[in-house]
Amino acid sequence: MRLAGAACILAGAVLWRRTLARERGRRRAALWDLSRALRRLGEEVRLARRPLPGLLSELAEACGEDAGQFLRDVAASLRGDGDLETAWREAADGPPLSEQERQVLASVGSELRGDEERLRRAVLAAAERLEEGVRDLDAGERDVGRREAALAFSAAALLIVLLY
Repeated sequence: MRLAGAACILAGAVLWRRTLARERGRRRAALWDLSRALRRLGEEVRLARRPLPGLLSELAEACGEDAGQFLRDVAASLRGDGDLETAWREAADGPPLSEQERQVLASVGSELRGDEERLRRAVLAAAERLEEGVRDLDAGERDVGRREAALAFSAAALLIVLLY
């Protein structure tokens, strides 16, 4: 009975750790992809005057699942004669980001109707803030690793006590 309980505790800890790691990886990938897409969007606005739905669809192909879906949602809404700012803000709720990162992404939508230079500045500033989120996530991961190691040692001690 003790061994079964210990196995359940161990399995739960492993499952919890894998779930957290997967979510952090998904968030990091979404942040990185979105920041790269925004940087490229800023460059494309300056260099090539292409229709935005086609450009967003092309950018979506170079992104991962979450960031790509965000860009595809905005492009689809624009093709359906949707309002750009509204479509951008609604789609910003999709990627697995923190509330602050979602606000940064959503704020770009209001800048997409301005002149070229204003748009570029807004898009690049948002890309930089999302990249800061990646750096913060990496820095925080070291702390999370320490806490997880302490938790693992505590769980090991608990298992030893339960088994004896």
